[in-house]
Parts: sequence; structure tokens; C-alpha cells
Amino acid sequence: MSEAPLAPPFELRGIEHALLLVGDMDAALAFYQDVLGARLEARFPRYAMAELVAGVSHLDLVDVSRDEGAWARPPVAGGRNLDHIALRVSGEASAVRRHLAEHRVEIVEERLNEDASGAELSLYVRDPSGNTIELMGLLGV
Repeated sequence: MSEAPLAPPFELRGIEHALLLVGDMDAALAFYQDVLGARLEARFPRYAMAELVAGVSHLDLVDVSRDEGAWARPPVAGGRNLDHIALRVSGEASAVRRHLAEHRVEIVEERLNEDASGAELSLYVRDPSGNTIELMGLLGV
């Protein structure tokens, strides 16, 4: 009889954002704002990025045609359009690191997010198909 899998030491709160790769930021913004009704929340020129509010979630757009957006450019033209999905979670970073290690899931990147409401940690992992998943909102950096 096999053991029951351990429950994760965090709670999924929802999809925080999806990051889409675009080739023309002005056209993309017109579509997402004018056609779909998303609201522009912030622009990050150094990353060729815009963040839109879409209901309770966000859509982040990166213009990969610009030099500043090269960080998100796929290695093969047309290779992908979605960079990553961010899941809003709650939990302590140390417990999540242990949980991921127990499941042999490598943390490929860590990022500290700081704003007026405080600091939270994001851990980036890959699913078995190579898709990047950001676990966003961890405490205890």
C-alpha cells in the first residue's frame, strides 16, 4: 500500500497573471483594452512590458520585437507565446522549498517582489512539460 501524498505547505489562491508575448505593443494594448475591456495598470519600459487588469487577474504583455523584451523572446521564432503562469499562493517560503525538494522539483528562479504593501517571494518552477509556473506571494523570504 502506497503512502498518501503530502499536502503542499501552501494554499492556491488563484491565477495571478499570465504573461503573453506580443510583437506590437500598441496593437496588443488596443485589442486587450478596446476589444476585451482590460484596464492598463502599469508599464515597465525597461522590460518592454505592460500589465493589464483583467477582472480579478492580470495579463502581462511583453513586446518581444523590442530589445528590452529580448529576455522573453523564444529561442525559435514562433516557438511559444506564453512565457509563464503565476499562481497566487499563501505559505512560508522555507516549507515550500522543502516540499518542492521532496518532490524533486527544481526552483529555476527566485524573485523578491517589493511594493507599498510589503515584500513577497516568487519561486519559479517548471512542470513536467517544461512550462514555467510562478508560485507568487510566499512569506518568510
